[in-house]
Amino acid sequence: MAEHNRTILVGVAGGSASGKGTIVDRLLAHYGQQAAVLRMDDYYKPLGQIPRDADGEPNFDKPDSLDLARLAGDLDRLRAGQDLYIDSYTFNQPGVLSQRLHIPACSVVFLDGLFLLHDEGVRERLHLTVYIHATPETRLARRMTRDQAERSLTPDIIQYQWDRHVRPGDLAYLEPVSHLAHVAVDNDRSVDADLTEVHAAISALIQP
Repeated sequence: MAEHNRTILVGVAGGSASGKGTIVDRLLAHYGQQAAVLRMDDYYKPLGQIPRDADGEPNFDKPDSLDLARLAGDLDRLRAGQDLYIDSYTFNQPGVLSQRLHIPACSVVFLDGLFLLHDEGVRERLHLTVYIHATPETRLARRMTRDQAERSLTPDIIQYQWDRHVRPGDLAYLEPVSHLAHVAVDNDRSVDADLTEVHAAISALIQP
């Protein structure tokens, strides 16, 4: 089914704090040197180009907050067997410097991101798509923990973003296209999600 020596692009989508990153890390550990990851978060536009809400606050939960044309071009490069070198996005955290990232065009490259199903230009470049399901309640609790620890945000800011940006973005750009994913994974519980179907789908693509 697959050509020899090609890079298989596997998109892992889902709402904020659904567990996309954790599941991609598990997949990377499973496939080892065969796999790499490209994070859609690293394609956010500079802060001055991020859409603003009615209060003038930046809204990162809209597709036009991302440089999706650049992402599509980079996916084409990976499909052509070319390694990528991109700069990480710091989410404007004080004292955090951008890093130069190397994403090799190995057998499998995972794309971790919110809007990869919504954007047709990105979606059509992926060989396989996976949607991670978790309830809004679970995701908000996870986001509270993560964003305080990793992005230096206060609980009030996190709740504001959830009510004004995240949930409206879910309803407009994620949930309406979740059915387009090839594989769905339930990640709402405290136990590790079952990735059996994901592994089977990837194996079918990478087998010569």
